[in-house]
Amino acid sequence: MTVVRLLGPPRLDGAAPPRGRKPWALLALLLCSTGPVPRSRVIDLLFPDAADPQAALRWTLSQARRALGDAVRLGGDPLTCTVADGVRVDVLDVLAGRAPVGWPVAEATLPLLEGAEPDVPEFAAWLHGRRLDLAAAGTRLQRAHRARTFSPAGRGAVRDLVRVGEQVMDAGAPRDGTAILAGAVRRARALGDDAVLAEALAHYGRGYVHAVASTDRGAAAALREADRIATREGLADVAALARRELGFVATATGDQQGALAQLTRAEAAAAGRPEQEAGVAYGRGFALVDTLASGGAVRELDRAVALTETGDRPRATAAALAMRGRARLQRDEDEQAEADVARARTMVAELDWTAMRPWVEFLHGELLLRAGRTAEAETVFADARTLAEVLGDACWVALTGRGLASARARLGDPAGAAAALRSTCDTLVADADVCCWIELHVRDTLCAVTASFDEPAAVAECRVLAERADRVGLGEFAVRAARHRARLGDRDAVREQRARAGRFDNPALLRS
Repeated sequence: MTVVRLLGPPRLDGAAPPRGRKPWALLALLLCSTGPVPRSRVIDLLFPDAADPQAALRWTLSQARRALGDAVRLGGDPLTCTVADGVRVDVLDVLAGRAPVGWPVAEATLPLLEGAEPDVPEFAAWLHGRRLDLAAAGTRLQRAHRARTFSPAGRGAVRDLVRVGEQVMDAGAPRDGTAILAGAVRRARALGDDAVLAEALAHYGRGYVHAVASTDRGAAAALREADRIATREGLADVAALARRELGFVATATGDQQGALAQLTRAEAAAAGRPEQEAGVAYGRGFALVDTLASGGAVRELDRAVALTETGDRPRATAAALAMRGRARLQRDEDEQAEADVARARTMVAELDWTAMRPWVEFLHGELLLRAGRTAEAETVFADARTLAEVLGDACWVALTGRGLASARARLGDPAGAAAALRSTCDTLVADADVCCWIELHVRDTLCAVTASFDEPAAVAECRVLAERADRVGLGEFAVRAARHRARLGDRDAVREQRARAGRFDNPALLRS
């Protein structure tokens, strides 16, 4: 059996190491990301100062391939990493919470690439974040390994743990809830029942990516394992759930094509099951917002609302209404968005759904801003920001912070608001796996706020927004960047806005 070791000093059992440190860094980057990584992102992290970064990347790939042979295949654009059958990788075991095979569990908390870090500041920032994540995951794995003596649980007990974990999460304690779900996964593994294990993995993965970190690598690994088991065992409901949540993760990381591919797979498994079909429609609607087909996003979310209402699933209805409200805000359909958000807020309050409150309150604050009720909006955003911080939800913290900065800019402090927005952007892009649509929303607001007091800085921010929007396939934000520049008097930007906007199913983008 071949074992790839990246925790501690990197090494490949039974093979000569690659030349240099960057092949190891490239392998670690691909293995620790939730999905394919654009070559441009790899260049940003590993070769920012290279005279010919494409050539440097090709050389590094060739060195990694020579050392890894058939054990791990690297390639494509975006770059993917495929581990061959029978090959074990320590970081993948840690992220998935699997018992180590071929390496000691005592090494689960060793630093990633210890002593083999390339001297590149951009990669160092990424590596620091990965080491923190892996150390936490390694500690959980070691505790689970020590706890193998827990009393055995039956199928019913494991499913009860899943239900309780989800209830705790909805009540506003996401990390406590996911800890219970992680315990359900451990007990399901000990039980040896693949059907129960697939269910526990799918619910753990869903809970973690929605309530704790939408780009968490361990949660994504759990979803992929759930999909594999469910597909093998013919568990259509579980396969549909895992695939649509993998679509959600792909959307969050800016892989729209990957998201739609996963949702097509989920749709095949969901056929004839309205509850699962509603989830697929929601996922597709989420994936299509900010793309060429934002009208299609609204239609998918119309379907999700209808299916959840028919199935009497109020939580799913509230989530679909809120997402449809967001899609309609992007299209400047404020009246319809207001109706959706009002219904979603009412339902979230009736359900006492604490974890959902920052999101629906953020949307409510956006509508207040558009109505010119800035002071009220500031209060709503401030309260929502506080709750998001208590919940520890980075996505909601960033969005509510965006709203708060926008309100404060209108109330007379654009420079302070811009500084807060820029700090949020720096936080979001310190990780290779970011919630791309949230980052772009923040940058869009940063462009608008900066334009009110520093035109050169605003133009520079617009170019960053357009470049990042094109990179991740959320082209609406590139149109918005051109519109910001057009409002500053750039005639070329006026033509660019019109040319770009003509490709989109969103009339709001044509407005000056």
